[in-house]
Amino acid sequence: MVKSPPVSSNVKIPVAVISDGKPGHENQSIGIAEHIPGSEIILLRHNLKESFSEGLFRLRLRIFGSSVRGAVPLLRFAFDDSEIDRLNKHSPKAIISAGTLSAGLNFLAGKLTGAKTCVIMQPSMLPLDMFDLAIIPEHDNPIDSPKIVKTLAAPNRVSEKFLSEEADKWWSELPTGPKVISWIIGGPSGSADFDEKHVLGGLLETLVWAGQRGWQVWLSTARRTPETLEEGISRIIKGYPSLTYALLWHTDHRNPLYAMFERSKVAVVTSDSVSMIAEAASAGKGPIVYRASVSGKRKGNVTKQDRMVERLIAEGYGMRVNDPDELTAQLSIVVKRQEEFPRLDDTNRAAERLVGVIS
Repeated sequence: MVKSPPVSSNVKIPVAVISDGKPGHENQSIGIAEHIPGSEIILLRHNLKESFSEGLFRLRLRIFGSSVRGAVPLLRFAFDDSEIDRLNKHSPKAIISAGTLSAGLNFLAGKLTGAKTCVIMQPSMLPLDMFDLAIIPEHDNPIDSPKIVKTLAAPNRVSEKFLSEEADKWWSELPTGPKVISWIIGGPSGSADFDEKHVLGGLLETLVWAGQRGWQVWLSTARRTPETLEEGISRIIKGYPSLTYALLWHTDHRNPLYAMFERSKVAVVTSDSVSMIAEAASAGKGPIVYRASVSGKRKGNVTKQDRMVERLIAEGYGMRVNDPDELTAQLSIVVKRQEEFPRLDDTNRAAERLVGVIS
């Protein structure tokens, strides 16, 4: 593959992100946009849901496409005229979206503005040849094509600049000291079992280990974390001095992850949290992926997420552990490492390909 030439940050590149409002999808799209040097980003959110009428909307685009003149009436399916006017005035060079519900709107916005179109993940019902570039994870087994960028994990916002900015923003709130381990907890999902007792057991073993060796543990939960688990964590905070920082999502809806990553030696992430595993890998924190349940996999099936994690580990971006004893043994090895972990560079590589398409 020929690498596209670097673009000077003095050159401004207007970019539009179309989002269905799902945080994971939105962060993937914004992550690609932010990795384009000189990008000037506008965000357009829509409220489309999976429905019969939305399916017909995509089917109509697949069969008939759209002319420039026909794009505006169809865009009104999701946006009012003021948003369409804002898009037009921005004159984007690229339109970026993630997920099926935004793909048709991406196509129409490209028709209207003449921008290059970039979709993240394979949209349902809409063929990839409708778009100028597609960013698809390897675990979806995409075909080989000049229009497709294959990634190990989902794109994200992690970059050295973004991590530094987040660390500055959270500097006064986070404790001082260099010996930090981040502990990131997700929660149950349709593709991952989650055992609260097992997760809490791993956390407690880490806190004992850290307390004996002079390390701090910083903790963050997520919107999927069961409130009962957060209540259990609240009860044990005072009993473990090594837990010097804890932000519980259902009490404080903020996201300190990027600042935590910037100041940590390593991150422990529960295995259900594939997006946060990818972010930790992109930050070079060699995530220790801690199995979120005793059974490990939902109904014994190997999911796409499982395959993603296994590929990351096989490429040297992290490690997987199954129980508390294995976790603390791995921590003892990791904290002695002098070299930094490799940083997963998927998002930057995908952004470079998009710059090449724009050029």
